[in-house]
Amino acid sequence: MYAPCIKAMALPRLFQLDPPDTLVFSKSKNVQTPSRTLRITNTHTGNVAFKVKTTAPKSYLVRPSSGTVKPGENLSVQIIFQGSGADNNLAVHRFLVQGIAVQSSEQQSREDWNNFAKEDIQEQRLNVALENGGEPEPENVMEVDKGGGAEGTSDLQVKYDELVQYTLMLEKEKKRLESDILSLKGSNQGSNSRVTGLTVILTALIAFSVSYFSA
Repeated sequence: MYAPCIKAMALPRLFQLDPPDTLVFSKSKNVQTPSRTLRITNTHTGNVAFKVKTTAPKSYLVRPSSGTVKPGENLSVQIIFQGSGADNNLAVHRFLVQGIAVQSSEQQSREDWNNFAKEDIQEQRLNVALENGGEPEPENVMEVDKGGGAEGTSDLQVKYDELVQYTLMLEKEKKRLESDILSLKGSNQGSNSRVTGLTVILTALIAFSVSYFSA
């Protein structure tokens, strides 16, 4: 008889990643070097040392790229995409996070990592994706209506109507002032009234022009 096969028990996970499988970088017109935060949480009962690797080291700035996380705590790793040219093919980029249980909470050296047994190191891979943000819509764009006009035509019509009404009012006031001037013609008071009347009309026209064209 064959002895029953005993399945190897999986070791408990030492760390948890957020995001767990894909790093999505959002690139837009105003953001040419997008960044993403990778959160590493220690799910072990002791200290966990970690290291972040990538297949495209020239395309990313990773800070910190290694460290130690205490039990129950987490650490944020800032990853900035700064690739250009051929390095922009994020579809082939990969990240690898390695973690191992350690006694000390101090930073582990490169020599320490070289001495760690490979079977004690847990690994988790991450894919990379680029999300191009949409361009902002132009401001104050008028939509053309069915008749070929545009929104905003009504505003011009309102200003035109106001101009006509104001012009009629000034014309009426001008005639009234001219009538008063004629009744006082020949006297000094009449001369002063003519000057005053013309001054009032000119001042009103200038004030209206400034307020209308500065609107």
